[in-house]
Amino acid sequence: MKKKIIQLNIQTVNVNSFNIYKHFLEKSFKLLNFKYTFFILPKEKKRITLLRSPHVNKTSREQFEIHYYKGIFQINNFKNNTMLNWLLCNKPSTIQTKIKFKSLGV
Repeated sequence: MKKKIIQLNIQTVNVNSFNIYKHFLEKSFKLLNFKYTFFILPKEKKRITLLRSPHVNKTSREQFEIHYYKGIFQINNFKNNTMLNWLLCNKPSTIQTKIKFKSLGV
């Protein structure tokens, strides 16, 4: 019997929308009786350096930083794809998701 596993990767810049969507997915997985695990990945920082003045002064620079918050839901013994489509349709626009399907032979 093959075990079906789905990995749902979540990434966003806004920490509030990340926490709200994580809580929404946890509640809906519990209501649908899905067995899942959740991992929080380390946040990434991306720095951008820009010149303040385009003409003379190159030593005057300004730095900006963007934080990316990431997490992975791993759903075991998944059978119903329509519920996953419904859950992904209700996500906030600031969240990016990626889905990976795996099957393990047990």
